[in-house]
Formats: sequence, C-alpha cells, structure tokens
Amino acid sequence: MLGFIAKSASSTSAQRHRFARAPRFAPLALLIPALLGGCSTASYPSLARRAEEKPVAAPVTATGKTAAQDGATADLNAKLDSLRRAARDADKAFAAARPAVDKALNAATRAAPGDETWQQANLALSDLERQRGALGLVEGDIEELYAQDRLAHAPENPDAPRAAVRMIEAARTEILALAAAQDRVLSAARRKLPR
Repeated sequence: MLGFIAKSASSTSAQRHRFARAPRFAPLALLIPALLGGCSTASYPSLARRAEEKPVAAPVTATGKTAAQDGATADLNAKLDSLRRAARDADKAFAAARPAVDKALNAATRAAPGDETWQQANLALSDLERQRGALGLVEGDIEELYAQDRLAHAPENPDAPRAAVRMIEAARTEILALAAAQDRVLSAARRKLPR
C-alpha cells in the first residue's frame, strides 16, 4: 500500500514538473503568429487573364454564323441526307418485295399451315420482314442522332427552336413515316397467312 502511494506521489510531481516548464514557452507561442504574418507581405502575380489568354472570337461568315457552326451544319446536312437516302432505298426494296408476297399469300389463302403453298407464303413474308429490318437500322440511327442532340442541348430552352433540331426532326418525321407505312403493310400480310 505504501508503495502505491509513493508511486502515485512521484507521478503527480512529474506532471507538475512538466506543466511547470510550459510558461517558459508561452512567449514563443505568441511570437510564432507574428513571425508568420510578416511572410505575407510579398507581392504575388495577378490571377487576372492576360491579353494573350483571352478567348478569341470565332470569325463570323456572311450568314451571321461562325465557321465552326457552318461546318457543323454542313456535316449534319450530309449525315441526314445519307440517312434519308438509305431510308428511301430500303423502302424501294420493301416495295419491290411486296408483289411476290401478295401473290404467295393469295395462293395460300385456303392452304393448311405446313402445306407447300403455305411454306412459300411464309418464306415470302419472312423476306418482307427482312426488308423491313433494313429500314429499322436507319430508324435506329436517326433516333440515336435525335437523342444525342436532345441530351447535348438539354439545358437550353426547349421553346427556342434551333436549326439543327428542325433539320433532325424533319428527317426523323420522314423516316418514321416510311417505317409506319411498312409496319401497316406487314401487319396486313401477317393476318392473311392462314393460322
């Protein structure tokens, strides 16, 4: 018991001794901020933009657009023309396949499923569906272009029409109209095939 009291007494005196030295360092602790404050008197370069760093305005063409805008419009026009051409070609191929399908379906009107005439009509219908798939690829491309444009300009006011939006929407409307007409033809042809 005496050993414990002696041990606790010695640790208490060691703590007192450590805190007894603290007042000697107090003036130094007050001096550090004053020394550091003197370091900030140096002058630093300005963060303002220099003349050579300022953005240069793009040259404006006679149409009032920049050369970059004219280039982007020309690229978009070329892409939309290519999609329209592909859609019309797919529609011509679809129309060319229709007479054979109509003939095969008329021949299979009274055929039982699995008969030879029924199988020929089914093959002709499959060919027409394959032709519809060609337009479906073009349809996917125009929808992707439309979605990309919408995402790129989402923050803009949707009521303020842009030339690119009008161009894409016009091509999209034309291609979707061709696709809808083909879908109607296919639906009618499927109903003709005996079940």
